[in-house]
Amino acid sequence: MSNMKNIWKNLRLYLILVMIPAFIISFFVYEQERENITEKHRQTATLMLNIHRNQINYLIGETEARMSSMATALNHPIDQKQMKRILTETYKKEPRFSALYLLDKNGDITVSTLPVKEKKHLPYKGILRKAESSKKSVITDDVGSTSHSRELSIFTPVFDPEGHVTNFLLASIRIDYLKNIMNVLSPELYIKILNQKDQIVLTAGHAPSENETGQTVDAFLDQIDWKLEVYPEPVQLDELVHSLLLSFLSIFILLNILFLLIQYVLLKRRTKQERAQNEAQKLELIGTLAASTAHEIRNPLTGISGFIQLLQKKYKSEEDQMYFSVIEQEIKRINQIVSEFLVLGKPTAEQWKLNSMNEMIDEIMPIIHSEANLYNVEVSFCDHAENPAYVYCKKDHIKQVVLNVAKNSLESMKNGGKLLIKIEHDEQTAEIIVKDNGEGIPKEMMEKIFQPFVTSKEKGTGLGLVVCKRIISMYGGTIQIDSERLKGTTVTITLPISNEQHG
Repeated sequence: MSNMKNIWKNLRLYLILVMIPAFIISFFVYEQERENITEKHRQTATLMLNIHRNQINYLIGETEARMSSMATALNHPIDQKQMKRILTETYKKEPRFSALYLLDKNGDITVSTLPVKEKKHLPYKGILRKAESSKKSVITDDVGSTSHSRELSIFTPVFDPEGHVTNFLLASIRIDYLKNIMNVLSPELYIKILNQKDQIVLTAGHAPSENETGQTVDAFLDQIDWKLEVYPEPVQLDELVHSLLLSFLSIFILLNILFLLIQYVLLKRRTKQERAQNEAQKLELIGTLAASTAHEIRNPLTGISGFIQLLQKKYKSEEDQMYFSVIEQEIKRINQIVSEFLVLGKPTAEQWKLNSMNEMIDEIMPIIHSEANLYNVEVSFCDHAENPAYVYCKKDHIKQVVLNVAKNSLESMKNGGKLLIKIEHDEQTAEIIVKDNGEGIPKEMMEKIFQPFVTSKEKGTGLGLVVCKRIISMYGGTIQIDSERLKGTTVTITLPISNEQHG
């Protein structure tokens, strides 16, 4: 049941951290990439629009210039046979033309490149009058066709030496020729040409479906009122897949890495919590044991101590006194262990008082100096603060902590050394720093230094630092140990300062 619960929990976390964000991010990436491809296709369509526009403008302009040059070069009177030969040669060389004509002033066909049966009168007198009055070529698609396909017609006036219009040259350009050029240059694009009446002149390419029709790009021709419309190529699925595959894969991998990192952090935190719970359970067990046994141990010890004092008065020999002193020392040792057990138990209702930090240290310095003489250690006390630091605490507790730490430092300097006890404080906290140059603490023991029954001493209980940490934590402070093997150890005890004035 627990395993199923963990599986569902991990699955839910995976959905929240990987699948849902991957879907949301991928959607925005998809939309952005689709816009980018659409814009790219639009730019391509704009480029091809300009190419086709320039191509058609050049074709019309070049044809108009050729007709004007031919009209200027004609001799009067016009030799129809010679004109027939000139028009036929031009027609055969240029596939753009569907026909070339020489018209008289009234618009009747006098020379044509088409068979004789196609020669006829066409209804374009209005256009001829426009060309005659403007003395320029007139370009139009709004005339009757001389063939079965739609054409673009260019009317060019022919002048005699006196400047009078005598004839007209008519060049008919095949619309399907323009369409073929477009299909060759851009077969993938759908292109539409509209005249001034919004009628479709021609289309090139495959017409898009209704759901693929988007915003077109358009432009007008220079010599004729035609509008070119180019439909950008629709975004294809294979384009999106090819473009987005790497992005989607990268997003998915990164989110999975993030998921694994979060899993690692959660697992590490859970392991830390379990370890803290185990330590708390150990302390609770020790506290329960201390509460139930410490007082019971002290009661017989009091009786034993009393009887030892009576026996000391009765038996005065030196040997007996030596035995009694050993028994007393061991009783004191048992009392010390019992006292440490009592601190580990549940805190009793004790009244805290405002105590000066340096006064508490001053009171225990004689004891530290006495112990230091046994180890040949030089002790120095340093407090450069102008104003003393006051903390709310029970004085004996803080003394016990500093004595315990100092004793550990002295025992680490068996061949002598230096011990520094220093007080530093600011507006918020006070620090008691105990520094020695002893043997230091091994690295493998540093992680377990505050665990019960962990000690490197032969006769140690492994409860000294546990008691110190319990006391300092009770007052809202911290205790930190920094040690380097064979170079020494520094213990920093931090306590919150009271802002109340000492009365």
